[in-house]
Parts: sequence; C-alpha cells; structure tokens
Amino acid sequence: MGRQFFELVNAMELKWLEDFLALYTCRNFHIAAKQRNVSQPAFSRRIQSLESWVKQPLFDRNARPATLTLAGKKLIPLAQELVRLSYQVREDIALQTENQEAKIRFATLNTLAQSFMPTWLKQLQPIISAEQFYVDTGFGDLTGYLDALENNDVDFFVCYEAPETFFVGKDRIVSSLKLAEDALIPVVKPDADGKPTWWLPNPTSQTIPYLCTRTEISIWPVREHIKKHYSDLEFKTVYESNIATALKSMVLEGFGVAWIPYSMASEELSSGQLVRAAAQETDIIVDIKIYRNPKNKEPRLDRFWQAVASQEVLPFRYV
Repeated sequence: MGRQFFELVNAMELKWLEDFLALYTCRNFHIAAKQRNVSQPAFSRRIQSLESWVKQPLFDRNARPATLTLAGKKLIPLAQELVRLSYQVREDIALQTENQEAKIRFATLNTLAQSFMPTWLKQLQPIISAEQFYVDTGFGDLTGYLDALENNDVDFFVCYEAPETFFVGKDRIVSSLKLAEDALIPVVKPDADGKPTWWLPNPTSQTIPYLCTRTEISIWPVREHIKKHYSDLEFKTVYESNIATALKSMVLEGFGVAWIPYSMASEELSSGQLVRAAAQETDIIVDIKIYRNPKNKEPRLDRFWQAVASQEVLPFRYV
C-alpha cells in the first residue's frame, strides 16, 4: 500500500481523490460537483483524469445513482487513507512550525542554566511572545558554543564574560548585550569557631586544597586571578567539576576552597554554612551576556532581542 501511495502522489492531484470520494458518498455527479465548488463538466473531467491514471473506469455511468466498479471499490480505502494522511502531514508540519516559532533556543553553561536562566526568563515573560524555551549546555568548549550559534543550531548563547581578561567571540561576528553582573567569590567551610579554614591573604606554608571549575570554555578567570593575587600560595586541585552546585556541595563538606558565583552562595553565607576565604574587595566581578548571530534575521529573534535590549541592566549588589 505504501508504494501505491507514493505512485499516487507522484502521478496525480489530491483533489482528484477528493472528487472521487465526494462522488462515492453522494452517488450523483451534479450534487458532487456542487459540493466541490466546480462546474459539472469540470468535475467530470477530473474524475476522468483519475480514471485515466488508474486505467480503469471507477463508476458505472449507466447506473442511477452512480455505482462503483470493481476498480472503484478497490480504490476507496486507498483514497480515504491517502487523503487522511495528506491532511495529517499538513497539520503536523503546521504544528511543528508553530512550535518552532514559539520556541527560543539557548546555549549556556551549566552554572548559568541553574543559577541565572530561570529567574531571568521569568522576568522576561511579560514582554516576550515565546511560549517555550530550550536550554542546551552540551556544546563542550567555547568554539563549540560559538559554532552552534553561527550554524543556527541555537538562537542565543548566554555566557560569563570577564571584562578585564576575556572577550567572548573576539574572532567571530557576534552581537552581544549585557544582561547582569555576578561575582565569583572564594568560599570555605568554617571551622568550629566559625572562622575560615583558610584565609588566603595570610602567607602559609600549607598547601591549600582547591576545588576547580572544570571547563574548556577558557573564560573562567579564577586561575588568572590566583596567579595575580596569590602567587605566593600553593594551591592543589583536589576536585574538578563543571557544575557549580557540585563545587558548593564539596566546599560544604570541607574539601577545600572554591570560587563560586555569589548568586549561588548567598544563602549559605547568610546562614554561616559557608564563609569567605578572602575579603570582598578581591571578588571577581563578571558580566553575564547574551550573544546572537547577526546574520540570523528571523523576526521572532529580532523581537526577542529588542525585548532584552529594553530591559535595564542592574549592577551587581551584595545582599
């Protein structure tokens, strides 16, 4: 049956089958033509075109009302199924297109997917038309994320940018907007007296266990920060993860020092579960920015971009 369907699609018009089914239902050429909004001569010619393709008469024109021939009876289930499938395919395509137009696709880092994206998208909802959001964190390194943007595999890329050390997309044609700021702060589990287990400015001969953000994105500025401010201290990486919540959990268990976004540590700092390992003045202020491929000029993306651009960028503040 599948092969017959393809042959029908390639050799004829769907309206011939619809005419055929209309005539089968009412058994009268005049009434069927009226239902199909064509003249009776035109309707008869279309039935004849279908019969020419089948190479068999489909109706006994001497009978009153019009009666199906054996060939006509065999064609009925095929015609019904092909018409049904044709309209189903059209509806499916329309639905997929509608869903795709309503969906905004983001690429971002694991940390931002957890700490920033939910709140930010919630704030945007009143002024955007998108009903669905898709967030992908699986593009590996910075090149992979920018390639996805360039190839239109995603609509936008949300990422940290350290203004003093790294510019995302410096070798690519990308447009960007600043969304917010955050701070990367060094935290440790307190000792029995509530004091930091390690206080980084203090010289020490002791090796400091370091919980490292494992990323190939090359924009996490902590290593450069350590080299610049703590070159006299010895850090030993004891744990690596590209998920900030995992680093925070390990710090809470007392495994060492980690730089994590303030937005993810503020509650634990307030409760005393975590304490700073250095003064606030040494925190690393980073931008959170959104990037797009300016060559992709889809109206839905332009509307979203304009909505984002209309929002005020608030500087980072400690709670």
